[in-house]
Amino acid sequence: MTASPETPTPEVPEVPRAGDILQSVAEKLGLTPEQVERSLAEANITLKSPAAADRRLRMLRLRVHGVKHSGDPFSMEREFSAGVWAIVHPDNSAGKTSLLEFLVWPLRGEPRDLPLDVRSWVRHLSMDVAVAGRPIRIVLDVDPGAHPTLTGRILTADTVEQLLATDDGGDGLRLLEQASGADEVDRSIGAFFLDALRMGHTSLWQAGGGADGEGAPQVHGWASYFGACYLNPGGDEILLGDVNAVGLSARLMELFVDIPYSTVLTQLSVADKRERKTLAQGKRRAEGDADARRAERTAWQEQLEQLSQQIAELQDVASRDVSPLLQAADQAAARLRDTQSVLHEAEQSLTETNTARVRADQALLDARETWQARRVLGRLDPVCCPRCEEPLDRDRRQQEREDASCAVCTRTLPEVDEETAEVLLQDLEQQLESAREAEDAASRQRDAAAAAVNAAVIEQQAASAALQTALATSQNHERLRQLELQAAGLEGRLAATGSGPEEPPVPVSAQVLEAVTEAVREAVDAAAKRLFPAMNTQIVELATRFGVQNLDSVRLDRSGRVNAVKAGVKTSFKRLSRGDRLRMRIATVIALLRVGADRGVAAHPGLLLIDSVAAEEVTEVPARTLIAELQAITKDLPDLQVVLTTAQPELVDDLPGDHLITRDSEHLF
Repeated sequence: MTASPETPTPEVPEVPRAGDILQSVAEKLGLTPEQVERSLAEANITLKSPAAADRRLRMLRLRVHGVKHSGDPFSMEREFSAGVWAIVHPDNSAGKTSLLEFLVWPLRGEPRDLPLDVRSWVRHLSMDVAVAGRPIRIVLDVDPGAHPTLTGRILTADTVEQLLATDDGGDGLRLLEQASGADEVDRSIGAFFLDALRMGHTSLWQAGGGADGEGAPQVHGWASYFGACYLNPGGDEILLGDVNAVGLSARLMELFVDIPYSTVLTQLSVADKRERKTLAQGKRRAEGDADARRAERTAWQEQLEQLSQQIAELQDVASRDVSPLLQAADQAAARLRDTQSVLHEAEQSLTETNTARVRADQALLDARETWQARRVLGRLDPVCCPRCEEPLDRDRRQQEREDASCAVCTRTLPEVDEETAEVLLQDLEQQLESAREAEDAASRQRDAAAAAVNAAVIEQQAASAALQTALATSQNHERLRQLELQAAGLEGRLAATGSGPEEPPVPVSAQVLEAVTEAVREAVDAAAKRLFPAMNTQIVELATRFGVQNLDSVRLDRSGRVNAVKAGVKTSFKRLSRGDRLRMRIATVIALLRVGADRGVAAHPGLLLIDSVAAEEVTEVPARTLIAELQAITKDLPDLQVVLTTAQPELVDDLPGDHLITRDSEHLF
């Protein structure tokens, strides 16, 4: 591509590196660059130094096969090269828009205005394209008898020549993606183009969005971006794109002119607004709580003043001091707790000695049973194995008699020492006797502790009864105590809520987002100030060539406004005629391509699809001028590819015959 001779090449702005931005923000906030980067990662934002993207998108070949409602099959195949192409037929409903939508469907993921009846005819649609120089085939197959009816595949080859020479199932193609169902196919194609063209989803903050109506991000993907290529009538009041979302047109302009950091600035802006929304909601909740607390404190203060007055009156008439009785009741309660603790320990000791006595008793019983069993079993004369009941042969029995080995297990029979056994039994009997004595002692201690508890209970009950009797004779004192307790509770509440809520500190994450957003915005503004004047000049020059009359100037801004001046009068984009709006939209896209070419980048795909190019013209002269100028511009931008539709064949007489898609019959397909 070469720059237009009328417009100087814009100076490439100096763009700060991502590391420089992180370092400056870190120094400003007293953090390290790593901490700043970590905070951004928590917001799902990655700050990378910008690199020029290759977003060239060139159509190579379209193939469509299907069956009409009449049962007649139809088929068409068309190869495309750079330059201006025209889909021409003088009759309405001849299929011009449908044929254009056949191009849109595989490129956008979903057709924009394809009639439902024509869509139902399609059985196979294949589009060969070069995406950033990479040969790609997008295949859509429709089977009305299957579920889902639509399947999609994305294939690639090593070269464009190989792609064009190979059928869909050929060995030279490699499958990249496959999807089933209209929604999945749409998502698959959108995700592929976003990745292949180094683009990401755009989140724009919608001020009144969200369940709470306080704002939420609105996400836009490939289908929204494709509106900068397909200038259909549905978006004629929008400078770029076909989705009427606040800020999207400006976002597309920044994206396709390749303003550095514009994408991350959008992400930062959304994250910053989300953070501000969260902080504002938290502050409102805190203020609401504080208002409610102030109202409560006022009521508590009034109650406390009333109680204080009543307490002062009762203190004057209180005549009996019950403090000795209170002290006696407290002491009796303390003694009761002590004796209950001693009783608990005695019961635990009794349980332990009882367990020891049972174990000693069981040990003696086991020893006696073992001794008796050995004496009996030692005299046994088994004739078979006790497990499998196999008879013991004569040799085993003879060996037992000669070697004193067991005929069953062949081990040496133990000698039975009656004297040793008797000593062991005597020792166990002594242990049992000691355990019984310890158990008796523990039982006596438990009984004594229980008696002490009973005495303490009687004492505590007596002290409590004396106190209750004294209090019953002094109703003023009882009432005074209740009021004092209530007053103490109110004083505690007032003391706990005395200080007002402190202003919550701004989280570090919010500070980082704000500082990085400010730094990145400075870089974006600097780039826009250098690139937009070149865009303004190009748009005026191109729009004038395309037939916009009396256009003095335009001034793009980062909000997506054109700020046009016609014959000295400021004119908004929506106030332009439909024909002028179309010419301005085309001029804007061409300006994007030119400014990108001047800087050596291909930020816009370089593809323009225009439906009904002359529908809004009163005469054929402006439309013929527009088409002729588009044809001339392809000499400056040799990669530009334009496909338009028209019902006026005379408008495209100057186009090469092989760039006209038309038929003499009633329909184009």
